[in-house]
Amino acid sequence: MKITLTKVQGLPELKLTNQVPVYTKEDYEQRFHGLNALMQARGFDHLVIYGDREHYANILFLTGFEPRFEEALLILSKDKWPPLLVVGNEGLSYSEIIPFAVDREVYPDFSLIGQPRRHEKSLEEIFTARGIKKHSKVGVVGWKYYPKAPVPAGKIDVPHYIVKALIDSVGPENIENAADLMLHPEYGIRSKADVKEMVLHEIAGTKTSQQVLNLLRNLRPGMTEMEASQYLQIDGEPLVAHPNVNFGIENTLLGLASPTYTKTLEEGDIVNIALGYRRAMVARTGIFVNGQNEIPPAAAGVVENLYIPYFKALANWYETIGIGVTGGEIFDLVRATLGDFQKYGVGLNPGHLIHIEEWTSSIFYENSPFKIASGMIIQCDMIAFPGAPYGGVHVEDGLLIADQTLRDEIERLFPDSWQRIMERKRFIREELGITLKEEVLPTSNIQLALFPFMGDTSIVLRKD
Repeated sequence: MKITLTKVQGLPELKLTNQVPVYTKEDYEQRFHGLNALMQARGFDHLVIYGDREHYANILFLTGFEPRFEEALLILSKDKWPPLLVVGNEGLSYSEIIPFAVDREVYPDFSLIGQPRRHEKSLEEIFTARGIKKHSKVGVVGWKYYPKAPVPAGKIDVPHYIVKALIDSVGPENIENAADLMLHPEYGIRSKADVKEMVLHEIAGTKTSQQVLNLLRNLRPGMTEMEASQYLQIDGEPLVAHPNVNFGIENTLLGLASPTYTKTLEEGDIVNIALGYRRAMVARTGIFVNGQNEIPPAAAGVVENLYIPYFKALANWYETIGIGVTGGEIFDLVRATLGDFQKYGVGLNPGHLIHIEEWTSSIFYENSPFKIASGMIIQCDMIAFPGAPYGGVHVEDGLLIADQTLRDEIERLFPDSWQRIMERKRFIREELGITLKEEVLPTSNIQLALFPFMGDTSIVLRKD
């Protein structure tokens, strides 16, 4: 495979319109129906779904509500509708956002420290009133499941006092980690998206990628990381993670650092930029120069020795990904292309599933049997940080996997999103020399664009 530097005619700067999906009462009821079927197939009488400010996605997916300051529980019972939402003081009023009927209960200790405690029910009393009693089978949904964990009560990732209240109510032998019902890549109800969810991901990818590109185009020597971060132009939509704006190898190799007021950009610095709204993450890591002649002597050869091998792996990843391909096959392909993960500083998976939050699970690991399926939303997320002198390289964007039925739905119901997707595919094919399978739908305006010189975003790597 021959990789060359090329000057693109123009990146696909695609604008948003007002074609934004809105979830209805019927959408949420359909999700509950699917979860209820899984719950009963596993023999559970109840599901207790936990949420807090960081671990909100499961409750948000099922209701449109999320706990923003406090903890919350959503309880689904096989023989009782509607579900019960247990919240603190501030969650009670915000829960009115839910577009369908739910039962509500205020649990005092979910409220913040020092707030009024007007309700005196214990968790055990709330559980009992809901029909959770001795010998009830209860699945607990936190935010992770553990395939090798002992069951039933081992490794449940919610606060201990909630687990204890359940144990006191039903016995330790009757509770089990059930997060896989939401997150498992084959059967979890959040592992496959419908057309509305897919379009929301495309919209988030459009916004995120354009704002990352805007920052890259405004990098100037002497600016601080915090000054540069203003060019992300973040609006009021919730973020999926803290933005990363990092200059210099020390800050960049931290991987997750927020911008500082003290570090200023210098020519030849390694630069790391990452932004994510919910449902999207776009990241770029590279060297801040305007051309090959400006690369510092210590980093000489970075294009040939790091960027080009990395881009070959990217190209193979994108041209291979598709329905029916296993995660293990993708992992083996990337490893065979690079030859040595350790040499390139690749320590994590070469991709993962994404949903409302930035990472639900990954099927991209050695010997993974899980197949890519229609409805999956995937991040190409190969982080290669070998350290000094090259620093690292990172090209992260999201994509949709959609069979003919889903593609037809997107084109018919959301033509603006479809046109943006098709323009991205054209750019990738004509400007980058990479052809995607029909079912692979890119969501980023800078999808697959590796900028070898971060000071000039008109120059990219191309497969010839």
